[in-house]
Amino acid sequence: MVKSIIINFPTNIGDVILSLPVLDRLRGTYQESKITAIVSVHTRDFLIRNRNIDEVVLFDKTWKIRQKMRFSLSLRGKYDLMVDLKNSFLPVIMGSRIRTPFIRMFKKDMHACLRYLALIRNISGTEEKKGAFVLNKQEIEKCESYKLLPSVFVACSSRSALKRYHYDNLVRVIYGLRKSYHIVVLGQESDASYYGDILRMDGVISLVGKTKISDLFYLIGNYARLVLCVDSSILHISSYLNKPTVAIFGPTSHKVYGPRSDKSIVLRKDNIKCAPCGKSQCNFDIECMKIEPDKVIEAVRQLI
Repeated sequence: MVKSIIINFPTNIGDVILSLPVLDRLRGTYQESKITAIVSVHTRDFLIRNRNIDEVVLFDKTWKIRQKMRFSLSLRGKYDLMVDLKNSFLPVIMGSRIRTPFIRMFKKDMHACLRYLALIRNISGTEEKKGAFVLNKQEIEKCESYKLLPSVFVACSSRSALKRYHYDNLVRVIYGLRKSYHIVVLGQESDASYYGDILRMDGVISLVGKTKISDLFYLIGNYARLVLCVDSSILHISSYLNKPTVAIFGPTSHKVYGPRSDKSIVLRKDNIKCAPCGKSQCNFDIECMKIEPDKVIEAVRQLI
């Protein structure tokens, strides 16, 4: 009988969101078990809100070797099932009687979410129990204060300049959509310079720099008619919530990171031989991200 489960989650938010179906499937299989999450400083405040998680323990990759060993040994013998989503040596040290495999071989184009699910194929059923992300009263009131209507949510910026949709094209897309749909623009505070005058357009509500990841689950879940985005955490949130999604892809693989919603369209340039390249620099003016605005507008209208 499995009474206690520990999951070693990825370090960054995007990968954690991609791995959430693992948590849901484990909770669906082991409904009475205690689930503990090993979190990073980047994911702690997010994962601690998930109803499927009973406890979180922090692992900091900047710790010295002695601190890491002390942490690992403190968990030894406490858990019946160990799910390692990072492929670390932690399962060896912990000695759990059931654990995910060390040898992992995936097809090159296998979706990242399916890779995570493959790790628990032999230790879980297929029933999933999604865990809501809990907001407190003040956080809900803040989200509701924006007075949103069902909208097209736009998230076309990225930390990587190579993954951003070209600004001039996005301007034309917003002009083409704003008379027919309410538009909500999402992003971090650092994205404000990318969006520029778009944030001051009539019919556009800017939430740039105003939301946390947990807020986005609430806002997209309750108000998104569709999400228009690039390869980003917001894309993975939209997929997880099964929202209609139009995703613009260039340097990264849509087969590995693309949307998994029931209703989704991937827009990419098929005639660019170097894409997807997975590189951090481009010598070809990021040609792969120059998707014609009319195609984007058409895709949005097709799914709404």
